[in-house]
Amino acid sequence: MLLAGDAKSPEAEALVRSIIDIVIAPYMAGKVQARPTMLVRYREALGPFLSDLLHGIRAGRWSKLRTNNSEIASYPGRATAFKAMRDSLKASGLLEELPGFFMDEEERFGQTYKRAAMTSFRPTLQLVQMAEDHGVILSNLSTHFAVGSASPPAACDVIEARARKETKTSRAVQVPIDPADPKASALVASMEGLNAYLMAPGRIEGIVFAGLRRLYSHADQPGFKWQWGGRFHSMPKGDAYETMSDGGDEGGRGRRARAAILRIDGEEVEEVDLSAAHLTILHGLLNLPFDANEAPYALPDLDPKEVKRWVMIALGASDPNAGGPRCSKVRQAASKRFPVLEGLAACGINTHDLQYHEAEIMMMAMTKLQAQGIGFLPVHDALIVPKSKHGVGVEVLGKAFEQYFTERLGMASAPVPKVH
Repeated sequence: MLLAGDAKSPEAEALVRSIIDIVIAPYMAGKVQARPTMLVRYREALGPFLSDLLHGIRAGRWSKLRTNNSEIASYPGRATAFKAMRDSLKASGLLEELPGFFMDEEERFGQTYKRAAMTSFRPTLQLVQMAEDHGVILSNLSTHFAVGSASPPAACDVIEARARKETKTSRAVQVPIDPADPKASALVASMEGLNAYLMAPGRIEGIVFAGLRRLYSHADQPGFKWQWGGRFHSMPKGDAYETMSDGGDEGGRGRRARAAILRIDGEEVEEVDLSAAHLTILHGLLNLPFDANEAPYALPDLDPKEVKRWVMIALGASDPNAGGPRCSKVRQAASKRFPVLEGLAACGINTHDLQYHEAEIMMMAMTKLQAQGIGFLPVHDALIVPKSKHGVGVEVLGKAFEQYFTERLGMASAPVPKVH
């Protein structure tokens, strides 16, 4: 939660006033003196809180906030008003809350940080209905409530070096980053420039955007030089747009959810996809010919979705035998179609290598779009761009892919990607 927005329409202002008059003030009657100054503070606290709360539920997420005493004292309305608002909304059945808790401490760029799970808030259906009764509808929420803007992320937050996970369910453990590491410093500088561009007023709208970060993996392994992982993710204080879902069928549910609410440069958005990205990159790194436009997952008598699923499992595990017995038929056919998969364990290229190259290609494409003044957001192997710039995005990503192999890696040629 940013607590930087507020009501901006008469309907929203009426909603805020109603909650103060029929929820907060009666709840606090007899507990504190009903001074006019307290009513002002309730208004200062509720407007920003309600704005973030409703925008959060519209994006399908809980809203998170630090609620220790020192933090609350700095929030709009200050501590007493914030506590009154929070307690009265819960007591009235308008607010759900999941308590936060302290986790541990870790070192980032030579400084010690306390890691904690923030308190999570979510409006109940009763509060959403109350808003609708006042004319504040979630589908046009931006008409009624502004969310404000986030501060640029700190340098120590824009890159993370994570240790190798022992199991899939293990918690990701951060590895301390040496402030004197020149590669780390260069990565921080590039991310600060990228975030400054994307966080400019009017660039990204419809979501709470708090900047991007890059997450690197296997940082505790010998030979780590920032060459594993490196994908782009949203900052924790903002909406995780890359994981949004509209709850529909698996194909395109994230794309549909983002298209419904996200706006870039004031426009509706479309996504530019790099299809079969890891499979294409793998062939390129091994200097093998490949054309992703030849429907790589279309194999006789097999569902292309199942073929794609197994290829992703095999690449993710660096194991051609991955997937178990249920994938035997798909495995056999796909291995004949892509002989390179049979040698996954021996080729020395794993999913973290592929993620790194994918992210570097995306960075090249984003740099080109930025040079043209076009807004964007990355989603692993895709770029979200304004609808009117979709064609430009396709061209830019295709050229970046080729140039990455021929110029950055110095290879004679690049595989043919499918960009659409």
